[in-house]
Amino acid sequence: MRKITFPYLVFSSLYFVLALFTILMLSLASFVPDFKQMFRLTTQPFGVYFNIGIVLLSCGLIVGIFNMVRIYMSHLPKSYSLMIALAICLFVFMFYADIFLFKRVYLEYFSLKDSILLSSKEAFKKTFYQAVVDYAFYFLFVMLPFLVYFLNFTFDKSTSLGRILHLIQPSFSGAVCMLFGFTVMPFFKSGFVGYIDFILLIFGFLMLGYFCIKGHKSLNSYEYFNLFLLLVIFAVMMSGSYEFVSGEAYFEIRKSFYILVLFGWCNTWMMKLTTKKK
Repeated sequence: MRKITFPYLVFSSLYFVLALFTILMLSLASFVPDFKQMFRLTTQPFGVYFNIGIVLLSCGLIVGIFNMVRIYMSHLPKSYSLMIALAICLFVFMFYADIFLFKRVYLEYFSLKDSILLSSKEAFKKTFYQAVVDYAFYFLFVMLPFLVYFLNFTFDKSTSLGRILHLIQPSFSGAVCMLFGFTVMPFFKSGFVGYIDFILLIFGFLMLGYFCIKGHKSLNSYEYFNLFLLLVIFAVMMSGSYEFVSGEAYFEIRKSFYILVLFGWCNTWMMKLTTKKK
């Protein structure tokens, strides 16, 4: 069993709170009609989930700048600064894209026209921006780590590149959190693309199951509980009905989990850079 570090506890705690809030909100909105309006408010443009994402991006940017300064004030290899600079640029780009590039659609839920739109497949159609974000995070935090593990690929830590690649490998909990966000999607309402996404989700579950069987001795109780929350949200999404919001609302939820994965991943490997003694 791996050592539980402080950055890992921070990530697991944030995931725990956000996951429970999302499960509770989706469950109440699906089965208790009076809570539907509350769910709309939390997922509306620039609503609760948007602000959660902005806070996490800001924290990631602060952590990146702090570790960049720490590297140049210590005897750590300066080659690490390139990866930190790339992470900072990614946080800045996502911050900019979330505010200025992502075009949000305001729906008046008491309007007959918008109510008709919500009952059509057009309301759940995935945009190009949403597809890029969904599949990029799926590949980086689910598919790529699994391929490294499945192929038993090891990095040569005697070289700078090998040490960096070994350091930045995403964790099992990162994959679980990413799939949690990916699960919050109207799979059977968005046409052919929705069925493709559902197949990707099932494939992700199979990869997690394979890892649990083969590497169960390295998993801790936090990771098992994180996996349990993933199974709960899957059951909620499969049993509930959410036609009263658009596909954009689901993406706001997914995006907040993706940003949490990015923040947790960067914070974890950056804090592993320990200062060398003179």
